[in-house]
Amino acid sequence: MSGVLFSGVIASLALVLSLGAASPVSAAGLTPQQESLASDLDGKLISPCCWTQTIAVHDSEAAEQLKAQVRLLVAQGMGEDEVLDTIVAQYGEEILAAPRASGFNLLAYALPTLLIALGVVVIVLLALRWRGDRIEVLPVMVTAGERGASAEPNPLHSRLDEELSRFDS
Repeated sequence: MSGVLFSGVIASLALVLSLGAASPVSAAGLTPQQESLASDLDGKLISPCCWTQTIAVHDSEAAEQLKAQVRLLVAQGMGEDEVLDTIVAQYGEEILAAPRASGFNLLAYALPTLLIALGVVVIVLLALRWRGDRIEVLPVMVTAGERGASAEPNPLHSRLDEELSRFDS
């Protein structure tokens, strides 16, 4: 019985040691700057198992392996572009969460800006056109006979006529 227990402990210890030695994350010993870079890169790479989420949030063996590969490359002193180039060479451009701003992919960045600018121009032109279609109100001359049925003039009408005559000259 004690032999079985002893061999179980030895097997468990061997498993733990082998996992620790095979793990590039533990072997890498990343500095805080390197870990920050690796975390940023995790958000820029899509998990190759289902191609729906970045490896920063995806929980799968493939995502964990890619995270370990990123940390190993960062631990070797590679910068962001070098790591991305290495991963893209292995998996292709579809591994990137956002396309690179070069070649045909440049449209993904330029087209929305151009469409927004075009929309602003169209709105301004329509606003100017609608502004020009306003109905213009023409002044109407009212004679003394049309003001009312009463025979005596209203003092407010006289005062209004005097003040308006000052603006006419």
